[in-house]
Amino acid sequence: MGNTAPRHAAGAATAVLLLVAAATACGGQQDRETGVPAPRATATSTPPPAAQGPAADKLKALALAPGEKAGAYEADEPVLDEPMNESYEATPAACRPLTSLGRAGHRAQAYVKTDVPDEMRAVVTEILLRSYDGAGAKAALASLAAAGKSCAGGYTEDRMLAEGRILRVETVPPPKLGDEAQAYRIVVQDVKDKNLSLFKYLTVIRSGSVTLSFRSDVLDIKDFGGVPPEVVTAQWEKFAKGAGAAS
Repeated sequence: MGNTAPRHAAGAATAVLLLVAAATACGGQQDRETGVPAPRATATSTPPPAAQGPAADKLKALALAPGEKAGAYEADEPVLDEPMNESYEATPAACRPLTSLGRAGHRAQAYVKTDVPDEMRAVVTEILLRSYDGAGAKAALASLAAAGKSCAGGYTEDRMLAEGRILRVETVPPPKLGDEAQAYRIVVQDVKDKNLSLFKYLTVIRSGSVTLSFRSDVLDIKDFGGVPPEVVTAQWEKFAKGAGAAS
């Protein structure tokens, strides 16, 4: 019986040491003065900065240059800094991306036109390369897709001097290029003769932070079938080679 107390004391001391060791293992290092386990260090991460799209000089180098050929078509430098439709409004406002992606908050742009020299009734295509910061390009395509659905039955363009009536908007097969692409056939009521319909075609390709927009029409009432594929191909190949985009 005389040895029982020391044995209990030794057992209690051992238990205390085990508890302290466990606390140290779970809680990390102890404060040397208080003996209280220090808080476990937590890793903090800073979100990466939003990616920036190419600047204007880079976009211009990626666009077709005046005089470059695309089949029978030839690139030409426009008189204006951007297409006239970029200043148009639309009613309902949700339809505006079909008229212009200019309100989508792009960072920079490059503009070029293609046509067939000395041919009055050739298809004219306005090519607009635009860069965006962050997810801006993707958002621009999302707004265009939404407009294509909600405005399929038509809308009105305010063209400053006159109103233009879009009779209907139809999706057509887009080229299989870039990260995503959309294409539309836009049927427009003739301003002078409301019994006549005119046709415009719009194709937009997104590659990373850049959109390539092709808007084609012709001085005729015929349905010319779409944006000339040779124009799309020539512009895409130049862009892809310069930007390292995947086709």
